[in-house]
Amino acid sequence: MTKEKRIIDLGKEYLNNWISENPEKRFDLEDLKFENEDFSDWRLSKSLMNNSKFINCDFSGSDLSEISAIKAEFINCNFNKTALYRANLSRSIIKQSNFENSWLYRCVFSNAIITDCNFFLAKAQKVRWPEGFHID
Repeated sequence: MTKEKRIIDLGKEYLNNWISENPEKRFDLEDLKFENEDFSDWRLSKSLMNNSKFINCDFSGSDLSEISAIKAEFINCNFNKTALYRANLSRSIIKQSNFENSWLYRCVFSNAIITDCNFFLAKAQKVRWPEGFHID
């Protein structure tokens, strides 16, 4: 069984408890690939997602605060009503993803490639966007 499958099989309650019981540690999701997974309402705060790929994944309503997702890929992902407080997505590739109603306070997108994404009603404050990028 792959590490990805084991994580999914553990479920969100297990992960929520693990994060609560280990506030000084970071859950490791680095260098993994997830496709068509439902992470809605999961607590993934402070997780390490560097160099991982998320394709057609649903993060709606999730807590992704303080994640490290450097050089990650998010393709066709749903971040509707997701907390990305102090999340680091620098040098990531983010395409066709929905950030509607998400909270992007102090989120870092430096040197990221962001294309065809929806930021309608996103609460974006003190965000570090890629050079020349603007949300309208």
